[in-house]
Amino acid sequence: MRALVTGGAGFIGSHLVDALLAEGHQVCVVDNLATGSRVNVNPSAEFVEADVRDLKEMVGIGQRFAPGIVFHLAAQTLVARSASDPLRDAAINVLGTVNVVQAAIAAGSRKVVFASSGGTVYGNALRQPVPETEPLNPISPYGVSKVAGEHYVRVLCAQAGMARTILRYGNVYGPRDIPASQHVITAFLYTLLNGDRPVIEWDGEQAKDYVYVGDVAAAHVRAIDAGDGEAFNVASGSEISVNTIFRQVCELMGVSVEPLRGERRPGDVRRFTLDCAKADRVLGWRPATPFADGLRQTVDHYRRQADPRRYVEATPIVFH
Repeated sequence: MRALVTGGAGFIGSHLVDALLAEGHQVCVVDNLATGSRVNVNPSAEFVEADVRDLKEMVGIGQRFAPGIVFHLAAQTLVARSASDPLRDAAINVLGTVNVVQAAIAAGSRKVVFASSGGTVYGNALRQPVPETEPLNPISPYGVSKVAGEHYVRVLCAQAGMARTILRYGNVYGPRDIPASQHVITAFLYTLLNGDRPVIEWDGEQAKDYVYVGDVAAAHVRAIDAGDGEAFNVASGSEISVNTIFRQVCELMGVSVEPLRGERRPGDVRRFTLDCAKADRVLGWRPATPFADGLRQTVDHYRRQADPRRYVEATPIVFH
């Protein structure tokens, strides 16, 4: 099948592209390279530098490539940025999503798979683990934009007679992430490899549901032929605190560090765990990578990428 992936040069998108190519699909990547990189793009995929906010360009790309399925991952993903600039957040995440769906319709695509965010669309959910039936009650502009995106995908696809599946991610981690994402594991690793002390915001006891990026990519592949008209949580089904993650990262890095402490991030939730039973039942998907294994693979990746002059594996580093 011909698959178009928006945000395919980014962290999660590039892993999805690899997984699709491994399954024998033809892939076109659309990315404006604001946070993605050409280095991440598999050479077997076609690449087009474009912005989802440009409807005319998106329609033209879709009509030329004629994808059978469109995976929409391009987004503004920073909760804090959404709070400081909600107009930009909405322009990318809401209007950009409308443009991508309209492009898919114009291209005659069979299906749209939309990347949503389980950590933000539910807000401070009353039930844990959170099922897909939990009310959508976001507490940040980013969460609002993702909820709006879900509704636009649902309504526009239904009007066009096109299938859709929504995937609500947990906290995704793994290789190819960048510090600008402000994801805690990536932030810890980059800071430590630069010889600095990481910052733990709030008290560090906030606990979230972390899922390895390769498992998230696999869920998208499952959604090609299953889950039409449904939303699914894509996570591990368990939680781990920021303080625990910090200790495990330090152990794998062989360092002894006293972290700095920061304020609570606006819009951050205290804890969440996602119930992924529906994805198991309908998509035949479940997370395959235990957190300890995924964290080890992630640490190994960033250590290989690090400047050897700034990090010597055999020598523990003590921060005072």
